[in-house]
Amino acid sequence: MTDHNDSSTLAETASTPPAPVAAPAAAPEANIQHWLIQARNWPQRGNPNEALALCRRILAIQPRHTEALNILGMLLLQQGQPALAEQTIRQAMQSALNDATAYANLGAALTAQHRYEEAIPAFNHALRLRADDVDTYIRLGSAFRELNRLPEAVAAWRQASALRPTYPDLHYRLGAALAELGQHEEAIAALEVTHRANPDHCQAILLLAKLLHGQGRIAEAGYVVGSAVFYWGATDAAQTLLRDWLSLVPDDPVAQHFLTAWFSPETPPRAADAYVVHLFDQYADRFDEDLRELEYRAPALIAEAVAVVLGTPAQTLEILDAGCGTGLCGPLLRPYARQLIGVDLSPGMVEKARERGDYDELTVAELTAFLSERPASYDLIASADTLVYFGDLEPVLTAAATALRPGGWLAFTVEQAEDDATPVGFRLNRSGRYSHTAQYVQQSLAQAGLTLAAFNLVTLRMEQGQPVAGLLAVASGPATAPNCEEATP
Repeated sequence: MTDHNDSSTLAETASTPPAPVAAPAAAPEANIQHWLIQARNWPQRGNPNEALALCRRILAIQPRHTEALNILGMLLLQQGQPALAEQTIRQAMQSALNDATAYANLGAALTAQHRYEEAIPAFNHALRLRADDVDTYIRLGSAFRELNRLPEAVAAWRQASALRPTYPDLHYRLGAALAELGQHEEAIAALEVTHRANPDHCQAILLLAKLLHGQGRIAEAGYVVGSAVFYWGATDAAQTLLRDWLSLVPDDPVAQHFLTAWFSPETPPRAADAYVVHLFDQYADRFDEDLRELEYRAPALIAEAVAVVLGTPAQTLEILDAGCGTGLCGPLLRPYARQLIGVDLSPGMVEKARERGDYDELTVAELTAFLSERPASYDLIASADTLVYFGDLEPVLTAAATALRPGGWLAFTVEQAEDDATPVGFRLNRSGRYSHTAQYVQQSLAQAGLTLAAFNLVTLRMEQGQPVAGLLAVASGPATAPNCEEATP
């Protein structure tokens, strides 16, 4: 089927083919064929007026030229003149009664005039003449859909699907109609085709998530939503999808977190526990591999800083890996440790750390509460990129100061925020992580009673080909343990 798209105005059109433009009295067939090729390819050439002039030339010499009439008719249709398009296409049909393209184009012209009952026989006749015309099946289905004849629309779109099995818009239409008919499993299958072929198809993703949710396939629906949101970023489509999903699953921590991170003017003091657990449990299996690709350096940076303040490893210290994740810091801290403890909020990450075998003890717990419950317990607390899920650092740093033995050390990394752009000292970024200004980190350490020993600007990793700037802080704890007895070494 001939199908063109342009919004330019076509002048001097009439119900009969236009008069010729400066054409020779007689033109060789080769010239007509050359003009026809140019007119046929006008969408690629980008000039509908040129195509119109070429059709005029051809029709001035051969007034009943079927293809020239068809092209002219579709140009008129695309210019919003469906009645004139219909007349021109009917002239083409008089010259070639068995021209499938003419019948298909007539159906399109009738559809544009909302004459769906008349369009359906035209489309059907075109398909009898050319049974593999996908676009005509699609338009036939759309005509049935306009008449609310859903089973017939589905039948037409299934025929098109068999011919074009990965076409996203077609499968969205098919999936939506099947969903309306209550055939949810088939609707899901069709919408999944759209989702795979076009991850930007917002309507298909919304409907797919709703259908999966309705089938009780909550995890699958959440994955569809989550992957789309991460792919789109902070866009209007993502906001619509997040709000729609939260109307189905109001307590979804990932949706809540990113809706806040991207679209709320207020900055929460830290990421919700449920968000962190969900994120890292899902991420645990591929965490190490992904970080290698990102040239992740935080554990190595922590190890270098620890070596400066602790000197030669002697396996004498009580060490806490705070936010241990999969245990990337474990082998780097082990030479200093008599006891190496790991704590993380994600059970999935802790299980991966356990497989490494570097830790004497591993615990699943929220970090601030864990530290608060263990006063004067550690000679060193190391935390690689865990505090990027905390905005307000004062509570967790105060808890860390409490958990340190007198003269103990705290080493940690955070992402850096520019002072001018972050007046409160921290911000929640579109990545879902927090960043902090250097001044804010220094103030928070002082308020927690920790003394800064080293403070460096570092590169934590690469992200989208760009270095991620971070801050590496090393601080010493109070000289005495307040309000508690000193722990025995």
